[in-house]
Amino acid sequence: MVQRIESVDESTVAQEVRAQFAIAEERGAPNSTLLRIMARDPDSMKTFYDAWNRSFYDSSLVEHGLKELMRVRMARTRNCGY
Repeated sequence: MVQRIESVDESTVAQEVRAQFAIAEERGAPNSTLLRIMARDPDSMKTFYDAWNRSFYDSSLVEHGLKELMRVRMARTRNCGY
């Protein structure tokens, strides 16, 4: 998939934002390119990323089995061998 919106230049964002990019890359989700694009508006990126973490990592809001089904569905959508 071709990226249509440019990612931010990492040298222009706060250290906290770069740390969030690194965590996303380590976890594999959310897509770090998405965060780099959203970081063009840091407040929007923070709101999205905080909600993502609350939903998928910081609580049992979404059950583990459902998370796995979502991962498989996203992988199949992108023809990924996950």
